[in-house]
Amino acid sequence: MTAPRDLDLANRPRALERLRVQSAAHSQMVAMVRGVLPEREAGLLIGSRQWPLLAARMQQLGERDGTHTVAQHLNRLSADTY
Repeated sequence: MTAPRDLDLANRPRALERLRVQSAAHSQMVAMVRGVLPEREAGLLIGSRQWPLLAARMQQLGERDGTHTVAQHLNRLSADTY
């Protein structure tokens, strides 16, 4: 995935659209992050300015290797937060 040079991360809906993050996939990723990470960390991650970039990468990884792989990566993050 290559992000456009002029990507405006301040406009989240437009950034997600430009990165071709599908609405259904985005909802699934948000739910997955909230299900794996502690509430505070999940909120910080999802609310971060860089979230559209991470969402695009998660979608790409999920399409290539399956959502279980994305969940495994998130579980490793969760293990590192304690």
